[in-house]
Amino acid sequence: MTQRGRHRAPGRHARPKSRNVPLTSAIVAGAAVLLTGGITAANSREQAPPYVDAAALVIESTVSPDIRDHDVTNAIVTEKSAIDFTSAVTEDPGIAAGTEIVKKPGKKGLAEITYKVKSIDGKEVSRIEISRVVSKEPVEAVVLRGTGDPGAIAVALATAEDKTGTKSGNKEYAKLWINQKYGWGDQQFTCLETLWFKESNWNHKATNSTSGAYGIPQSLPGRKMATFGDDWKTNPATQIKWGANYIDDRYDTPCGALDFFYAHNWY
Repeated sequence: MTQRGRHRAPGRHARPKSRNVPLTSAIVAGAAVLLTGGITAANSREQAPPYVDAAALVIESTVSPDIRDHDVTNAIVTEKSAIDFTSAVTEDPGIAAGTEIVKKPGKKGLAEITYKVKSIDGKEVSRIEISRVVSKEPVEAVVLRGTGDPGAIAVALATAEDKTGTKSGNKEYAKLWINQKYGWGDQQFTCLETLWFKESNWNHKATNSTSGAYGIPQSLPGRKMATFGDDWKTNPATQIKWGANYIDDRYDTPCGALDFFYAHNWY
């Protein structure tokens, strides 16, 4: 028999029935959080279950929220790459400022460089050099850079040209010209002085009776010098300019031309 007024009421603090809530994960840029029924683990005081590998869920900040939507690849790539050359620059007050003379051209080198390349969705995002094999070393350039007063040098050249016509005057002009034009200093002038002494004794009217070679540089035939001026027969400066250009094209330097002359008795 039931007792009136007596019944079992639910406790005020009764626990609700537990429900099985699936554990899912979401990945955000640079971090991994666990989602439980729509509430992030970061907002819960409970720790992630020990069987979840949280480190495996972390991806780089370059990847947007869901890693499943991206293709991340790592590859080893080897490429040939040019190596830039350096330049050794010497300042010369005997050359007008603003003028640079390349005494020796630089040459680029070559290397095979191996990289570890990372790409996301086919787009390269990083590369790290892991090895380098140099197959050709770069060649350093040698450069003369003028620091002299352009006006003063121009005046010196004009003054020296006015004094040509004598052996001493021809030499003085040649010394200034070859340094300003080619960066040939005192040593190269000494070779040039010897070479043209043997050829013509620095006489701009010298003529070889056998070959017909003419002038200070003994151009054969003499009319070749017309490329530097119609006055090639009478103007020592025109002959010197042509002769210096001939040496530069054929022997690089007066000392190179003199060495050839000693070996063959002509240049």
